[in-house]
Amino acid sequence: MNSSSTSTATVGRPAAPGAAPSPAAREVSLIAALVAGVILAGSMLQIVVAPGPVALVASGGLAGAAIFALGQVVPGRLRQTLTGFRFVSVLLFALALCAVLGTLVLQGKPPDLYRTRYGAVGDLIMLLRLDDVFHSIWFGGLIALFSASVLSSAVLRWPVGLRNAGFFTCHLGLLTSLAGAAASTTLSVKGRVDLHAGGEHASAVRVTRGGVPTGEFLPLGFDLRLDRFDVVRYNAEYRVAYYEPVGETWRLKASFDPDAEKHRLPGGDSFRFKAFYPDYAAGAGAPADPRSLQQAGAGKEVKDPAVLLQIAEGGRSREVLLVAREGGGVRLAGGGALAFQRREDEVKTFRSEVTALAGPKQQKATIAVNDPFEFQGWTFYQVNYDPRDPTYSGLEAVKDPGVPWVFLGFGLISLGVCYLFYVEPRLRRRKEA
Repeated sequence: MNSSSTSTATVGRPAAPGAAPSPAAREVSLIAALVAGVILAGSMLQIVVAPGPVALVASGGLAGAAIFALGQVVPGRLRQTLTGFRFVSVLLFALALCAVLGTLVLQGKPPDLYRTRYGAVGDLIMLLRLDDVFHSIWFGGLIALFSASVLSSAVLRWPVGLRNAGFFTCHLGLLTSLAGAAASTTLSVKGRVDLHAGGEHASAVRVTRGGVPTGEFLPLGFDLRLDRFDVVRYNAEYRVAYYEPVGETWRLKASFDPDAEKHRLPGGDSFRFKAFYPDYAAGAGAPADPRSLQQAGAGKEVKDPAVLLQIAEGGRSREVLLVAREGGGVRLAGGGALAFQRREDEVKTFRSEVTALAGPKQQKATIAVNDPFEFQGWTFYQVNYDPRDPTYSGLEAVKDPGVPWVFLGFGLISLGVCYLFYVEPRLRRRKEA
């Protein structure tokens, strides 16, 4: 942004009685009016216009274009303010507050939940649309100010030359990323594809909003066939598990690999595996390497295993022997408990072998957790399975045309920054020489 547009000659010096406000004071007042104005106008408008992706993009685009046009044609300090460092700093701070609100306040939940969880403040949260911050119209107003600022700063460097190409490229990248984000907000599709192994096809995706089916189906443009579905399970093995009390029951929170590293527990406590006894009933004898726990029950015979733990809690250390046949549990000072137990046949991952058919073109792929499959603009994720039906596979399908534009914008910003720091200084030195 253009940081030279603000004057600091009178900052911090009170104006004489009856004197006109300083340029800096006028700029601060204009910044406050712009930011407060778009928030107030957006809050009023969303009383009659339902917030959502389309409303967000429309409000941001129309308001941004209007503010930019006013900055170009209206005399005064509006254009200088839009490109000034103070304005950008205040605007980024406001956007950061929106991100904090969107994190602290649950988003997209039913109205009753806000009244139950937040009490009297729940109605205010829904009135201001803090339950959907990033789709509210007043948030679109802040995006409009940011877009107008970036575009105004880019126009200041027109026409583009070798000495200002880096600055212009950075701002072009910002605008490209904003356009990509707008496309993602309004055009992206997320839904479910449910298939059964044995060659079942799907040619459409069941659209979801917030994880809930809408009843709408969107054509994929090709057929997706599930050839095979596999559930990969862990080998049965012994583990040390951490449990926390929930009412009158205990809930598993974490389990730990038998290695020599320190394992952290909630509250700052920790423990280490010190020794493993494969057959404690026959006498402790010489302890085995704790890592041999990974082989216990998976091809290596164990009869009566036990494990020796060194637990550090509250600044004190103690050793505890846990025997599997005795339940192998110990209460912790923090309220939780450690237990030594056998992990039975638990699911490790699940994966689908599919074939995408688009006319004469076909492509085979394996979709697993954290290993999606992309085909003709769609991305398929493995998200579900049914333990009662070994042939069923639940896939999530996502189509987001804005992602390439967002990454293109990031690339332009990176290119522009490199040009600013490495090319433009050399051009200046060459001219001075």
